[in-house]
Amino acid sequence: MLNRRRAAALAGLMFVAAGCGVNDDDIEHWKHTQRGPRKIMTVLVGSTYAQPLRVHAARALVEMKHPNANGLDVLALAMQQVPASEREAIVHALLPELQRMMTAAAAPAGPVAAPTEPQIKAKDAAYVLLRGDGRSSFASSEDRAALANLILDWVLADFNQRALAGSYTAEQIVNAVGPTAAERLTRALTSDDNAIPVSVEIARLINVVGTPAGKQAAVAQLVRNATEVGGAGATQRMRDKARSLLTSGGRTVDEARVNTAAEQLRGQYLTVLFEAIKTLGQPNGTAYLLTVASDAAAPIERRRASLTAMTGSVTAANIPGLLAIINACPAGTPVGGAQCDVDLRGLAVDRIGETRSREVIPTLFTLFDQANGVASDMSFTIRWKLGEAILRLGGAGVLSDFMSHLSASRPAPFAGFTFAEISGEAQAIGDISPPPREALRGFTATSQAQPVRLLAMMFLGIKGEERDLALLQSFAGDATAVTGEGWGDAHLTTVGAVATRAKENLQQALRSAQQAPANGAPAQP
Repeated sequence: MLNRRRAAALAGLMFVAAGCGVNDDDIEHWKHTQRGPRKIMTVLVGSTYAQPLRVHAARALVEMKHPNANGLDVLALAMQQVPASEREAIVHALLPELQRMMTAAAAPAGPVAAPTEPQIKAKDAAYVLLRGDGRSSFASSEDRAALANLILDWVLADFNQRALAGSYTAEQIVNAVGPTAAERLTRALTSDDNAIPVSVEIARLINVVGTPAGKQAAVAQLVRNATEVGGAGATQRMRDKARSLLTSGGRTVDEARVNTAAEQLRGQYLTVLFEAIKTLGQPNGTAYLLTVASDAAAPIERRRASLTAMTGSVTAANIPGLLAIINACPAGTPVGGAQCDVDLRGLAVDRIGETRSREVIPTLFTLFDQANGVASDMSFTIRWKLGEAILRLGGAGVLSDFMSHLSASRPAPFAGFTFAEISGEAQAIGDISPPPREALRGFTATSQAQPVRLLAMMFLGIKGEERDLALLQSFAGDATAVTGEGWGDAHLTTVGAVATRAKENLQQALRSAQQAPANGAPAQP
């Protein structure tokens, strides 16, 4: 909708033309005169003028470059004043003119040239006509579809250069078109070298207006693209593209370098396609990503990328497949190789932690008890992630069981819990709402196992209250050595040192909470 003040000013410029002796030359002349815009508007609005002349007036407002008037604003205001039946006929006759303007001066071959100013103006005009007054379009139902296809085809011909060109963005256009835009956008999701880089942006647009069925259709197309790119049939294409890039970059070209660059390019393409699938968050996309992650023959980087792309879209139905990835490396197996990749298995645990399924907690406890890795090969991170997942899924209700498993004895070569995992689990408990402070105070008692006490103290250092300062201070003299790697690096070699550090952290947190209201920030919960 036009600004009311601007609309009133434009309306005030209306005049009654003397006689009916207006012709096409007059309209072309008025495009460059001070009072021309209001004269052109009068012709467009006036029912006494012949339709071809009114269409010419509409086109003139699109083409016009005037220092004192925005032609599209004038066009929109005029169209609101034209009766619907006349307006739709004018738009219908104007459509071929807009199409001609939008396709003029296109590059004859090779990459699409940067959009010209007339093209952009025509695209913006098509949007104005499609959008209408914000409640209904200025075009008939048939012409609305034609305008939508015209604009989308133009934008998608070179999305990088055209998505933000002009006064109206691709997102505004898609919103004006509505759910039917998803089908046209999906057709733009191809495995072409120029299309893949914009797949995420197009997926975002589909996500804005697409129906569930439309989004699933888009994901199905993305899956086809990813399957093609990841398959053997695309290998030569990747090599040819890599060779071209290496050559244009002035680098030495040999087969080994070409093959390496080709696989890097393939990986980049798949990462983009995985992200596009993630953007739409549909079950068929999540199922495909899990299939990739479960493929032991796939490159480990690809498997990790697919698990990362599953973030936020996993459900309980995906748990068996995720557990299979974790269990592919049996307890006691030396870390290394695709099946025992720590990062891959850790990502699978993370995804399980997002499912909100409490039914899987007993299985996670079993895995937690079996995980006995050490810091040297980073396999302790599996145990750490399992602990966080259990706490995330179970909340305060699982604390007692968790502490029991944390205090259970473990076979060699276990040498205590690392600083990183206890710290991470303290943070995970801190995310529980409301914070389970009273329960954690009880777990600081000297009768508790050392890792339980350390975890409770570190939690209070994050989420404790004023009264917990004295509790933590009471343990400051405890000289019991802390067992586990990483504590020495943090200068926390005794239980007393951990208690003292937690007290210092809590003091700082309380000071920050007191200062926050004065700064307009919310106080610590």
